Amino acid sequence: MHFSIQQRFSLWAGLGLLSVVLMAAFVGLWQFDKIKQTLASQSYDVTRSQVEDYLRLLASDTSVELSMPLESAMKAIRATASAMEAVVNTEKNVDKRDLAIRMLEQTLANHPDFLATYVAFEPDAIDGADALAKQARGSDDAGRFMPYVTKENDGFLVALLEGLENTNLDHNGIRVGEYYLCSKESGESCVIDPYLYPVEDKMVLLSSLVAPIKQEGEFIGIAGVDISVSFLQSVIRDVDAGLYNGQGRTLLVSPRGIISGHSQHSDLIGQNLSVLESSISQNLKEASSSGETRIIHSEGRFIVLKPFHLPGNQQRWVAYLEVPEEIVMKDVAQQRQFLEAAQKRFISTTTILGLFLSVLGVTTIWLVARKSIRPLTEMTELVASIAEGEGDLTQRLNISYRDETGKLSGLLNDFIKNLQSLVQQLLPVAGDVSALSADGRKISVETSIQMLDLESLIEDMVLAMSEMAASAEQIANNAERTSQLVQNANDAATVGTEVVQKKTESINRVSEAVSQSETALQELEVYSHGIVQILPVIDELARETNNLAQKVADEARVNGKSDTGFTSAAEQIRLLASQTQQATADIHNKLAQLRQSSQQASSAIKLGGQHVSETVGLAKEAEAVLTGINQAIEEVTDMTLQIASATEQQHAVCEEVNHNLSEVSRLVHKTSKGAQQLRGVGNELDQAASRLQTKLSLFKV
Repeated sequence: MHFSIQQRFSLWAGLGLLSVVLMAAFVGLWQFDKIKQTLASQSYDVTRSQVEDYLRLLASDTSVELSMPLESAMKAIRATASAMEAVVNTEKNVDKRDLAIRMLEQTLANHPDFLATYVAFEPDAIDGADALAKQARGSDDAGRFMPYVTKENDGFLVALLEGLENTNLDHNGIRVGEYYLCSKESGESCVIDPYLYPVEDKMVLLSSLVAPIKQEGEFIGIAGVDISVSFLQSVIRDVDAGLYNGQGRTLLVSPRGIISGHSQHSDLIGQNLSVLESSISQNLKEASSSGETRIIHSEGRFIVLKPFHLPGNQQRWVAYLEVPEEIVMKDVAQQRQFLEAAQKRFISTTTILGLFLSVLGVTTIWLVARKSIRPLTEMTELVASIAEGEGDLTQRLNISYRDETGKLSGLLNDFIKNLQSLVQQLLPVAGDVSALSADGRKISVETSIQMLDLESLIEDMVLAMSEMAASAEQIANNAERTSQLVQNANDAATVGTEVVQKKTESINRVSEAVSQSETALQELEVYSHGIVQILPVIDELARETNNLAQKVADEARVNGKSDTGFTSAAEQIRLLASQTQQATADIHNKLAQLRQSSQQASSAIKLGGQHVSETVGLAKEAEAVLTGINQAIEEVTDMTLQIASATEQQHAVCEEVNHNLSEVSRLVHKTSKGAQQLRGVGNELDQAASRLQTKLSLFKV
């Protein structure tokens, strides 16, 4: 598919504009999303900081509100303890026990919210008269003063304290006598952890506040008050109701871990921390031990732990405030939803506006491009009329613009003018080119004929040199073959000479052996002759031995036939003598045969010695002849090698001449081919000149 300049310009400009709009939209969307995330993060951090400050302030106010009634009661009981110290220290003749009871009644009357007041002294500590006050009002069986004053109708009821120094632990792990033992052991005021106690058939959450009574710095007793701490639960509920419309949770925990207030589960009041979640229990213990306000954000909850204590008392109470994060961050979530909705609107608006601007931009670019390329269209039409029409080079463009297209129109007019001048100059040149091409064809034909003749002569020379080179190569091969054969003959003659030498030496050794054998045979004949001379003597001895044995045997028979052993021995001797005679005869025969054989061998050896001597002479003559043959072969070998070397040099010269002639033939052939190509080029040049003449005649100049 082909597009016009206007279409391509409009297409690419539209795509560029659309890309810019889309990029701007994407950048705006990315920036909007970044701003949204930044705002959400900042809103979250700000809201969280505000929530933490609000919860911290609320926890502080709650701790103050919770501690004020306890602090007021503590001041009252401390005043009572000071009054009791004054009673103990008075020297007036008054009933100190009755005065102490009346002071307790007055304190109870002045504080309607007190449930009971009491004092407890160490034995004989108030007046030293416990023995006289046994079972008196406010005294036990031993006279120890421990009155417990409560309200009854319009008056007061005085009872005795119980479990004063009982160290047994209750279900919360607190000693039964903690209200007395705490101040006695610490010497300080104490707030006893709340506990449930039946009052008028109702379980009431009570707490005891006690202060030590001292004389000259020594502990002598306590003054205390029991108050209902149900107001603590009321305060906790009020705080929870104001804590995000009651959607949180509030707790109050005493110094020993007793739940004194719970906004959601009042049935847990009076129990220890083991009934709570382990994480909450652990956080409460850590806050109580550290004494620092803690803010915890975990598991989707904001938690504030505020430890506080009463003046003059280091035991820490802990206020616990908890709010779900989704409640606290509700405004942040709404803000995020608003931003997401605004982002969607921004995307929709940006997309629609971008598409509208893109369409508007493409339309504008189309119209501008159409107006801008109008001069180019006129130029195209002019060039087309020259190329496809009559070739009228007298036409010119009308220049109506002063921009780049106007300059291009002026340059095109100049080009057409120059082309017109060029065509006018080329018209006579075509005829000259045709004439020159005809002369070139004639010269190329003559050159081609001459080159063919020269190529034929060179081919004959190459053939003759090839035959000469082949002959030289054959001579060299024959000379080399002859040299090899002569060398083989020389080697064979050398081997023959060595063999003849070895045979000569062997024959000499045979001659020596024959001489030695002849000498040995002569000695053997001499020894045989000596043995033959000895054999008659042995035979004579055997005959005499036989005769002697015969005589002995005869005498033995004459003397008597009783000695058979002797006769047998004589018979054996005779038998041996006979065998000796027989052996001697055999030896004599064998020696005779041996002498005859040795004589024959000696004759043969002598004859062989003569033949060996003749063979040694012939071998020496053969050795001399072979030595002469070796010398002649060496001379022939040298001459053959010289012939081969000269032939090889001649062959190399022939090869070089043949190569040069082949190269000359190739150049001649190439020149002939070039002449033919030149003739073809001349023909083509002639045709091109004709065509040029035809084409130039088409232009109107």
